[in-house]
Amino acid sequence: MILNIDSDERGLIAAIVQDAATSDVVALCYLDSKALAETLQTGGAEQIASRLPALREYNWKLVDVRSNLDGHSLTVLVERDAAVARDSHPASLLNPVAESQPRKPDLELVNVNSMEFGFTISALYQLIARRKEELPEGSYTTYLFNSGLDKILKKIGEESGEVIIAAKNASSRELVSELSDLFYHLLVMMVERGVKLEEVRNELAERSSAGKKQTD
Repeated sequence: MILNIDSDERGLIAAIVQDAATSDVVALCYLDSKALAETLQTGGAEQIASRLPALREYNWKLVDVRSNLDGHSLTVLVERDAAVARDSHPASLLNPVAESQPRKPDLELVNVNSMEFGFTISALYQLIARRKEELPEGSYTTYLFNSGLDKILKKIGEESGEVIIAAKNASSRELVSELSDLFYHLLVMMVERGVKLEEVRNELAERSSAGKKQTD
């Protein structure tokens, strides 16, 4: 789930830490999958800063995480206090230091604000898959699996109708509740039919890429 990045023989992933405002390379560090997952979930740079003593004195904020073309490393964009950034540009070994210009990232691979939703969906999918395997008594999910695909599909139809009704009403809380019910039953259907989350993700990524090409 972590961007399909390959780790080395030690289970570590190389991460190039770059200042998002100036494009300066701040440091190189190595993250294991646990540290990377925590970084993406929290949207903070604590896991990175803890590995680089020189960074601990600044208040860093995670901006973006990108997969590099080699498939074995990441570029981690961070931002810090603007005054600190202006006073600490590294000196060039070839030419006089040129004033760095702020640059907006041209590609956003990970939106840290939406990572929590992705992790929640994945955790719920895994829980539903365990329910199908274990079939604990008294579980509504067990009831759905025991009732079969037709019952699951009927519930999806019912929940879809309730989402439509809620969307016509003024209460956003009701709509959120009905959407959550629909998401849940869709995941149950996916588990029942053996459809993986990454299959849907890959299909959506292909459509997104095709749509971008059509608008370019």
